[in-house]
Amino acid sequence: MEYELIRHLEGTDFKIFVVSIKQREFHYHSDIEIFLTLNGSVSVDTVKERHLFQTGDIFIANKYDMNSLSRTKEDNTLLVIQFNPSIFSSYFDRITRIRFTKNHISQTIDCEYHHALKQSLTNMIKSYIYKYDGYHLEMMSILNHIIYIMIHNDDYIELSEKNIISKKQNIGRLVAILDFIRLHYMDNITLSSIADREKLDMYYLSAFIKKNLGITFQKYLTHLRTEKAAQLLRNTGLSHMDICMESGFSDYKYLNKAIMDEYGCTPAEYRKMNHKDSNFLLEQNEQHVIIDDSCAMKILKTHFDMD
Repeated sequence: MEYELIRHLEGTDFKIFVVSIKQREFHYHSDIEIFLTLNGSVSVDTVKERHLFQTGDIFIANKYDMNSLSRTKEDNTLLVIQFNPSIFSSYFDRITRIRFTKNHISQTIDCEYHHALKQSLTNMIKSYIYKYDGYHLEMMSILNHIIYIMIHNDDYIELSEKNIISKKQNIGRLVAILDFIRLHYMDNITLSSIADREKLDMYYLSAFIKKNLGITFQKYLTHLRTEKAAQLLRNTGLSHMDICMESGFSDYKYLNKAIMDEYGCTPAEYRKMNHKDSNFLLEQNEQHVIIDDSCAMKILKTHFDMD
């Protein structure tokens, strides 16, 4: 489920929107992304680790960083800012090579850093809501200040051009592989069959996926199947065996183990706790629901304490 405030700031590569996350699979983009958890909580998997972002926490993703987001047991609302770092390159060309290493900015652990970022985000939202003459200039000025805050408070590494090209190539290959897995996860897909398709050594492919995604091929495949099964449990009245067939599990015991490992309960218990109502739908698309702009504006005014 997703609701958007605006797609972009006119005439810029700068986007700002409000979103509610159900599940977003591993993805990447060519922007730096910052989100502030306005309400609830969200789980974020990066290549290295899993983070739980509580209300008020801030997440930073670098250009070409892979990450996935999923809802916890409560709903969430996120303010998201995305921008292409090249917009600063005419006067600070290093920014396109910098990769920030601190993804999770906690209001309790990183107090000064968090306070500075939150204040800038607050000023940015006020500028957009009130729309005084020249507010575009003010918002871009604030965005520059956010980068300044990150440079002086975050840890970062500076990549060489060779490293950047290599990373981009690896991401391109990884995305092609993940797209193929997403299309065929219901089938009897194996690492060997993907290696043959990509004309790669199977052991090289296994190491490549683990290095660039952070988890093994089998864990990623199980993750996809588990998410599909969970969606069917929430939104349909299909039997457990039919759900096994639809989500790619060969036997109920594997479905049971996967749901237990991911959610800490059996499929029956998960369905009981999460189904939407007593009249099951045949299937429901949970991924993208656009909400009226005025609702997003109201959320921001409430969160940032504006009249």
